[in-house]
Amino acid sequence: MTERKQKTKEEHEKVYFTVIDYIKQLAMEGKIAFGGKIPSERELMNTLGLSRNSIREALRSMENMGLIESRQGQGNFLVNHMGESLNRVFSMLLFMGESDYVEISQLRRFIEIGAYLLAVRKAKEEDLDRLDGIWRGINQCSEEEKVKRDKEFHDEIIRISGNRLLSILNESLGDLFKTLIADLAMNIASNDWDELCRCHEKVSRCLRDRDIQGGMKAIREHYNIIDRDLEAYTKKAGNSEKAAKDREGAEGETENL
Repeated sequence: MTERKQKTKEEHEKVYFTVIDYIKQLAMEGKIAFGGKIPSERELMNTLGLSRNSIREALRSMENMGLIESRQGQGNFLVNHMGESLNRVFSMLLFMGESDYVEISQLRRFIEIGAYLLAVRKAKEEDLDRLDGIWRGINQCSEEEKVKRDKEFHDEIIRISGNRLLSILNESLGDLFKTLIADLAMNIASNDWDELCRCHEKVSRCLRDRDIQGGMKAIREHYNIIDRDLEAYTKKAGNSEKAAKDREGAEGETENL
């Protein structure tokens, strides 16, 4: 990186943090909250003494991070779309081969165990009834609907935990994990679906009984099944890809004869 580019980057970062710190200050003073409109570009220019281009670049960066939302003809609003921003990060890591679905599953496992520990203390009767209703309906669903209800069950545990950071992490992984389960659903054995449903039931009953160890064991059993089927699915997909490459190679050699 040239000295000029490095200087430009440092200047942009300085502007970005200046705008961020000002928005944080407004929030701390109770002048703005999520869903509220932030000062206009002109107001930010006058208050912070920055150029319009610098302000726009900073706001664009904040929008990419899921911190603000631009609404046509209305201005910029403070939002909490950070889960979507993290989802893009995780998706890129998968695309670049810097992570994989096994690690996604492992992270989900840790998040859910932490959420369960909090949910044991916070779950209300209506929460428990809602969770019961979800797992009871899974057995009656189509494969596609099972995937949706499975995600709904795990999302509900994290919602009950009341931890907003866990919720943001869960949101960022939600679509990725839903895709994973949807892919697995086409290959997962019926008896494994039965086992997963039994795990849902165990978790729900343990949560109602405030049974920490029993609930954690059921969650681990659930993810052990997912990881086992994921390993088999990944191996099968890898073999199929290798076979396809071998065929392409053989066809290329034939053309050269």
